[in-house]
Order: sequence, then structure tokens, then C-alpha cells
Amino acid sequence: MAVTPPDEMMFGRRTKITRGMKIGAALSLLLLAALITIIVFPITATTPAWVEPLQTNVYGFMARISPYILVGLLGSTVAIAELVSTFQTYPREALRTRWAWILIAVNVVAAMIALVVVRVTMTEMNPSLQILSVGVGFQAIIRTRFVLAKRIGGDGEEGEVALNLGWLYDQFQNLARTQIDLELMNNRRTAVTRLLDYYPSMAELYDIAWYTITARATLTREQEDQRKADLEKLLDPKAPENFAKSSIALMILENGGQAYVELLLTQAMQNLSPEAMAMGKPSSADKLLWELIENYSLPEMVTLAEKLCTSDKAVTYVRDAAQPDPQANTANQKATIAHFLVQQIGLEPLQKALAERGRE
Repeated sequence: MAVTPPDEMMFGRRTKITRGMKIGAALSLLLLAALITIIVFPITATTPAWVEPLQTNVYGFMARISPYILVGLLGSTVAIAELVSTFQTYPREALRTRWAWILIAVNVVAAMIALVVVRVTMTEMNPSLQILSVGVGFQAIIRTRFVLAKRIGGDGEEGEVALNLGWLYDQFQNLARTQIDLELMNNRRTAVTRLLDYYPSMAELYDIAWYTITARATLTREQEDQRKADLEKLLDPKAPENFAKSSIALMILENGGQAYVELLLTQAMQNLSPEAMAMGKPSSADKLLWELIENYSLPEMVTLAEKLCTSDKAVTYVRDAAQPDPQANTANQKATIAHFLVQQIGLEPLQKALAERGRE
């Protein structure tokens, strides 16, 4: 069976590697190789006279710019670490956005500017220490308020003219992070929509979400219990079914990540029949759910739960969910209970119960 190509499984836009970017990278590598060749080229008696002065000039040029290159590399590392810590659930997706690359470039330039400031103001500091301190702490240096001039007014009050690069830097960082978050939000919506297309049953979504939380190795016991409790709250019969399903799908994405969602979608498409593939969604539990909703009243669902459920807690939940409530839609109540029964009891016992009811 044909599977959707990998490119179609990716969510949101990513930074595309254009032809110009490839040419620029190739030229940069060629220039770097030429510089290294010139620097390490051995000087012998047969070497042309112009090679040695060229080698000396290139070596001196590289010695002057290498501190800025090192500081830029450290600055980019700091920027990447900040992005990863800010978007912990989607670190790879965040780093693929255009604004992430812009933010990293701005950090590189800011680190180089900070090195210039340190070299001008702290001339006695060891050059290696300058590079290390600026590469790691350039943000604090950029946020330093530089007083350019002071004036004394006619009333004796002092004033000053200052340059505040830190404010500009902070404003740009906030803008970049906001734009990255908005792009990721679009990605999240795309992922949730596709999950709902291939897993339209609340029972399937609930099972996947429960497993996803349980399978996480980095969650503490308290975090796992809290997320499971949040998942249980989404089965509230007063909540609209579409809202509950979207929230569960988002919970799967938040706990598993986009790579995990892509795996789920690939598995779902592999398990689809040709008819279901043409429809764009699976039909495993949908028919059973509709039969439960159409053929059973709320009291009959309670009776069915008492007959088939092995857990008293599950029966109590169904009884509470079936209580008449003028604020809740009866169809939503029945749909919530039907999804819960499928999750708690399974498809086969419910199908047998429906078959026995049909024979009666």
C-alpha cells in the first residue's frame, strides 16, 4: 500500500536550503580551504618569492579575526541553547524556523560587538579570557548601559546621554521568540488536525494519550499522575466532543512530540483499507460508537456498564456521566459514555452485547 511521502508528513514550514545558499556554502568552504593551504604551505628554497609575504599577511589576518570567529561560534551556541530551553517540546522544529536562524545570526553579531567593547575598555585582560568571557556572557555586556556624556542643567540637576543596546537586543529577542512560537503553533494545529483525521475515535485518542504519558521516561511520578488526571478531565460529558478530541490530540503532541505524531500517522495509513484510505480516515471503532449512541439510552448505557465493566470505579463514572443535566446535551453525554465504554471494555465484548440485543 502506498504511504504518504515523507515530505507530506512534515508539519509547518522549514528553512529551505536554496541554490544561493548552497553556492554560498561551497564558496565559503573553498575560501577556507585556500586560507588553510596558504598558511600551512611549506617554504623551501624553490618556493616563489611572493608566497612567503602572502603567507605572512594571511596568517596575520587570520590571527586578527580568529577571536571574533571563536566568539561568534560561542554566541551561536548560547543562542541555540536558549532556543532549545525555551521550546523544550519542539527543539528541532524551533531550530528549523527562519526566525531561529535570524536570532542566531543576531547573537553572533552581538557577541562580536561585545568583544570589541571589551577590548576597548579592558585592554589589560588576557586575550583568551576575553574570548571565553565574552562568548559566554556577551548578553550581559550588550545589556550594559553606556553613558556617552553627562550634562549639568542650569538648576544644578545632572543628566546624561546614554546608549542602551540592551533594550534593542531584548526587544528583538522577544520578537523572534514570538514569531517562532506563532509558526510552531501553526505546526501544532496541522498535527492535531491530521491526528483527528486518522484517529477520529475518542477511545483511540484516549488510549494513545494514556500510553504516551505512561511511556515517557523523564516524567516524575507526580507529573505522570497530574497529566493522567488532566486527561481524565477531558472525558467530561458537559464538554463538547470536538473540543475534547482536539485537546486529547494536542496532549498527545505535547507529550510525544512531532516525530512521534508522524510515526502514529504513518502506522495509521499503513493499517487503512483502500476504502478507508480513499475516505481519508480509519473506521475501526466508529461504527460501534454510532450504534451505541443510536441504540442505547442513558439508563441502558448504565445497565450495559454494570453488566460488562469489571471496575466499580468505571461503573460509578458512567452513572455520574448519565445523570440528567439540563446544561449538558444528551447526545454529548451518550457520546462520552460510549467512548469511555469502548476504552474500558473493548470492541469485542461490546459488539457481542449489540449482537445479543439485536437478536432479542
